[in-house]
Amino acid sequence: MLLNQGVRMTAITKINSILDIVSSDNVELNLYFITRVNKEGVSAKAKVIDKYSFKTDRIDISGDMQGFFKDTCKNQLNKVLSITDYELEEYSVITDDLKNKLYTYALNNALSFSDVITNQLLQNKVGSVASLKDIKKKLWAYCIKIEANNEVAFIFRKISSGKVVTDDAQGFFSKISAKFDTNDAELKPVKEESISFDDKLDCIFYNNQFLIFAKSGFEKIVGLEEDFIEAANEVITSLQETDLIEGVEHISENLKGSRALLKTLANIGKKGNHTTFDSDEIIKMKDTLKKFENKELKISDAGKLIIEDKDDVSDFIKLLNDYYKQGVVTGKFYGTNSGQIIESNN
Repeated sequence: MLLNQGVRMTAITKINSILDIVSSDNVELNLYFITRVNKEGVSAKAKVIDKYSFKTDRIDISGDMQGFFKDTCKNQLNKVLSITDYELEEYSVITDDLKNKLYTYALNNALSFSDVITNQLLQNKVGSVASLKDIKKKLWAYCIKIEANNEVAFIFRKISSGKVVTDDAQGFFSKISAKFDTNDAELKPVKEESISFDDKLDCIFYNNQFLIFAKSGFEKIVGLEEDFIEAANEVITSLQETDLIEGVEHISENLKGSRALLKTLANIGKKGNHTTFDSDEIIKMKDTLKKFENKELKISDAGKLIIEDKDDVSDFIKLLNDYYKQGVVTGKFYGTNSGQIIESNN
């Protein structure tokens, strides 16, 4: 089944369309578990799109579980509708996170995750789950398919193996679940397999686009998080090869604990700012930092930029990402990591 094509929808129209599906009296709801594994024979250094394969498996659920997922979807959508003047904006690595914006992302064949939707869910080429033990270590996300009146939407939520309990994880008596039996006031072991779901959702795929509710969860599900890591490391390598920076290793060290730095470096890579870094830019950076922060950029006698600590990393990355901007109309200066390159007509 192909998703409906049409003109670009407003945020409210799009959300109401999905709400109509899940609220329909004849809505059909199915639960799928999505697992991810490394492709055999593929190098660990390969691009993300070449490194992983995904598999979708359907699992039967009770009426109570269907009610839970329906209510979760309705609540999330109605929460959005309660805030007026929502606008749709195309997803970008770094954005000004305003409360009245929802982000969209078009299905992209450059993502290995697109196979889940295009070749598995839409084609109904899915497997089945006989036991949670079979998927626990590979579990990546789950999907709720809602369908009514020839309309279909897919709801995704990131999930980890830690949400799954089976009796053979570490040997039954080294990890145990229990329930309290009120009939004889005794705590008894539970051998059944279980999985925990919360009342949140990360994104919905509808009308050939993702509607993003939680950017972090969405980025992890479709593999953008790992793309960010690849892009960030490529930027660092490029900077190191210029031989114009002393202490590049401090960028790598700070990258490990900072998602903000990771996304900023990925944004730099997308815009290509690192490709023009040279001695002339170091001088411009020195002047810019002095002008807006009244700080001195550390430069060696040989003209190399010096990075010695976390603050130096922060200053340099902001400068490389063109953090300091000027409005064309008002001439006012702004400080923001967001923004996209646009072409002037003259």
